[in-house]
Amino acid sequence: MLFGGLYLVALGTGGIKGSLAPHGAEQFDEDSVSGRKHRSTFFNYYIFCLSFGALIAVTFVVWIEDNVGWKWGFGISTISIFLSIPVFLAGSTKYRNKIPTGSPLTTILKVLVAAAMNNCIYKNSSSAVVNLTSSPSHQNSVRKQENEESSSKQIKEIQTPTNTLRFLNSAIENETIKCTVQELEDVKIVLKILPIFGCTIVLNCCLAQLSTFSVEQAATMNTKLGSLKVPPASLPIFPVVFIMILAPIYDHIIIPFARKYTKSEMGITHLQRIGIGLVLSIIAMAVAAIVEVKRKRVATDSNLLDDATKPIPITFLWIAFQYKYRGTGNY
Repeated sequence: MLFGGLYLVALGTGGIKGSLAPHGAEQFDEDSVSGRKHRSTFFNYYIFCLSFGALIAVTFVVWIEDNVGWKWGFGISTISIFLSIPVFLAGSTKYRNKIPTGSPLTTILKVLVAAAMNNCIYKNSSSAVVNLTSSPSHQNSVRKQENEESSSKQIKEIQTPTNTLRFLNSAIENETIKCTVQELEDVKIVLKILPIFGCTIVLNCCLAQLSTFSVEQAATMNTKLGSLKVPPASLPIFPVVFIMILAPIYDHIIIPFARKYTKSEMGITHLQRIGIGLVLSIIAMAVAAIVEVKRKRVATDSNLLDDATKPIPITFLWIAFQYKYRGTGNY
């Protein structure tokens, strides 16, 4: 029962997180300036709404779990997800749905196989091609092809593959596996962003630390604020509140100023946002390391390093620094 529930959580979370944001982006016209600006605003307030939900989860739901029972916390989450389904379906008649055109994995595999066949298998038959070029029939076919290319020059310019990743360009020359220039360029785009995905894999370590080790750190520290004892599981409130404050400021102040300064439509490009986020994540991990050194030093000085029953005489607010930088970097 436990593992079945965990697998269902993974399946449901993967389906929602992987499709909800793209579905929202498809509701805006990417061919118009206003559509692209509205799409940027949508993403900012999409994060804002997620943070608002997380704020309720790490405060009200955590309090229910600690004081009433975990079953009630899971029950509230179940009811909330159930209520979200009719809300989502209520707008189904007005949604702009992108018609599926097949699996992208099939296109990627087709282009890679076609390019490999041309580069490896058909490379050895280049001598036959050289002999063929001298024949009259081939020269006639070349002239015919040149005439066709000159009559549709504009179309050919649009369908000409780019010079990046040129080893894949031979895929469109394969007669066995037919590949279009558009499919070739789509595969190139995917391959170009793989290094970015590779660089951001380590960010999962940061996210895993915030929801696990940082909570364990706070559980050993003094979690009192005056007469109020804060549950360690409520620590994510720091990045949540900061993102909720940052999202409107970013959309209404930072972006308009950046557009005037950079003279560009986006103001701050996606790559710049990713770069800033990675830098802030590095700072968050460095701060986390410093806080852990301080926590263990205080525990050693207080002879509490091996005693988990007593809280270490250091406030849990030290954890807030790494949460702040990590939350900003995640946004």
